[in-house]
Amino acid sequence: MMRHLIAAVTLFTVMVVGAQAAVDRRWQPGMCTQVGIERTLYVADVVHERMPPSVNTPQRTEVATYVIETDDRRYHLQAMVAIGNDEFATNVTVGSVVTFAIEKKTAYIKLDRREYRLLVRKTERKKTP
Repeated sequence: MMRHLIAAVTLFTVMVVGAQAAVDRRWQPGMCTQVGIERTLYVADVVHERMPPSVNTPQRTEVATYVIETDDRRYHLQAMVAIGNDEFATNVTVGSVVTFAIEKKTAYIKLDRREYRLLVRKTERKKTP
């Protein structure tokens, strides 16, 4: 009985802290200006991993890349899952306005009442003319 109570309190605490973290993010508007594809060894392809060991050699996985621009910054982002397993890729296009927040090396993007996580590969100031 006591274990269940401790587990319930722990779960509730994690949910409250997670919800609070989402509220505390600095959300800002931006526009998706580029969409591309990159090959990387750092993202696993779930389908390829299920193959037998004789076929399962390290391969570069195709992932989607994005550039989101604000008035003064440009963010280069990368999906953390292989193409085909990513719902975000089907919901964003060049010219899409997105709401996003950056926390260290993670970009949180709100789109269609969902929140997506992407890896921040590079951030740079936009050059002023």
